[in-house]
Amino acid sequence: MTSASASIRPTFLALDLSGTGAPRSWAGSGDSESEAFIMGRLSGLAALADKGGVDLITLDSTFRLGSGRRRDDWLDGALAASRLGRHTSNLTVAASVPLGVTDPAHVASAVSSVHKATEGRAAWQVERGARPLSARSVDAVISALAAPRVSRRTGRDVSARSAQVVVTVREPLDLELAAARADVARIRVTSLAEAVTARAAIRQAAADWGRDADEVRVLVDVHTVLGADDDGARARADLLTALESETESETDSSLLRFVGTSAAFAELWQEWVDAGAADGFTVIPASVPTDVLAVVTEVVDELTARGLRSRSSRPEQAPARRSAPVRAARRRVAVSV
Repeated sequence: MTSASASIRPTFLALDLSGTGAPRSWAGSGDSESEAFIMGRLSGLAALADKGGVDLITLDSTFRLGSGRRRDDWLDGALAASRLGRHTSNLTVAASVPLGVTDPAHVASAVSSVHKATEGRAAWQVERGARPLSARSVDAVISALAAPRVSRRTGRDVSARSAQVVVTVREPLDLELAAARADVARIRVTSLAEAVTARAAIRQAAADWGRDADEVRVLVDVHTVLGADDDGARARADLLTALESETESETDSSLLRFVGTSAAFAELWQEWVDAGAADGFTVIPASVPTDVLAVVTEVVDELTARGLRSRSSRPEQAPARRSAPVRAARRRVAVSV
């Protein structure tokens, strides 16, 4: 299908910029210039993505600024997300603040800070860490975000009840949490059939919760290497693979990978959306800024031409979070508290 599609069906575009963080070799360096470099690069890419129409930027729990000055460097993603409020005006910024390292109240406080700094464009990315997630603790964070909070200076309500929730789905409990609470569910699959099955399961579970299944956008994570032609993209992919083999990078066999042109990527995007496999994709650029530039300056236009994006398709902020506890997740899946 091309631009002659009968109707525009805007899809969701997320960009995972976790890879812009400091490499592990910088850990503990204590160099403030490293932090300035990382933050400067991230800010520039975020501003570009914002102007290009990206809906969501994510920073996972591995993101580090590289200064090594704090023992709580797991807050680097939230700190960077807060700073991006000055460089973006439309897209949502999601940071992973891990449970288990700190308590739900501190997680909610960090997310609330991002929400304030971005003027209501924050999201909390829920990730499975070394310890299993507890549905009770996740619900405690969401309840804390929804709690009334009034600014002493302005008297305005500054609660983060409209902060979105992004759930990375890896285990059955993750699926339940996504169905019950998420605005965005990120899945990792390697085939169209797997994606169709996973999205259908999330949507059915959401319906079982009494939600409109369309309230949960299911995005497929895809690692991308984009080039002007197939040969150029493959050559760059081979080079990146060789470079990664010399570092501590690990290959995730469950991650969808795409190597090719922006037009071909848009064709894959349309195929998966038409098949009911995804509501969009979370693009994980193989390298920056090359693949980020390609997404913003080429892929968005290709999707728009196919009726999969529109310049006014950016979604509204999430509604207030429900107050009901995540009982079904605890009932249907055994988890640790």
